Amino acid sequence: MRRAPLKLPAGVVIALDVGGTSVKSGLVDASPAVVGPVRQTPVDSGASAEELLALFHRVVAGHVAELEGRALRGVGAAFPNPFDYGRGVSLMRHKYAALYGADVGAAMRAALPDPAPPIAFRNDAEAAVVGEARFGAGTPFRRVIGVTLGTGLGACFVADGRAVRAGPEATVGGELWDQPFQGAQADDWFSIRGLQARLGADDIRAAAGRAAGGDAAMRAGFASFGDDLGRFLAPYVAQFRAEALLVLGGLAGAGAHFLPALGAALPVPALPGERGAHAALLGAAADL
Repeated sequence: MRRAPLKLPAGVVIALDVGGTSVKSGLVDASPAVVGPVRQTPVDSGASAEELLALFHRVVAGHVAELEGRALRGVGAAFPNPFDYGRGVSLMRHKYAALYGADVGAAMRAALPDPAPPIAFRNDAEAAVVGEARFGAGTPFRRVIGVTLGTGLGACFVADGRAVRAGPEATVGGELWDQPFQGAQADDWFSIRGLQARLGADDIRAAAGRAAGGDAAMRAGFASFGDDLGRFLAPYVAQFRAEALLVLGGLAGAGAHFLPALGAALPVPALPGERGAHAALLGAAADL
């Protein structure tokens, strides 16, 4: 029998999922659920540090104004790597370059009521996987590995609802993007650009439509993507003793065309996410 999703403590958390072009945000309650609509605030990742910090301040302040008497437990923010998650300091240079070395937490803290509740930062892929593992498709399982397939390959190893980042169980500290596969990094194979190269198509959605319509070449391309991903992940699944693999991210929308081959290459089920855009917000709030 499917176990119930884990609950969170009473009160609400302001949760942020920071991407390259927008910041998704919302209030997460103890259910757990996102209360009200998810805000999507456009952001220019090439803006100045002052502009970016002011934007994060405004996002948090906007949700503080929505509390309506509810107790605020804290702020949970999911950011891409590289980032010093313990200190709330950005170390990115490829985007948000102006924020390098900036204390993002301080800008958010200035928008909070006094005394300010805690602010917790975590990796964006980890947040999405933890959200699904604890509150979505992974709830029947104690041990899961989750991957996010998008502009790159994100991954997270989860045991009993907690990310395993170090030690022999995680094998590679929970990160898989830089692991070797067929003469390249896994990130080069299992990402949007990797699938585009494999299919010989720039538009993944159009390619999925052709596969659904019976195009044999597209079907074979998607199936080979799933098979290769399964063969890459199988050793990690075995070593971690994972009971399921969660598949999230932008490419998961085409999962119908590669998940069967992926599942066939693994000793455990390969499952799409259930929480969608809410997964990362739930994961960002999970440990507060």
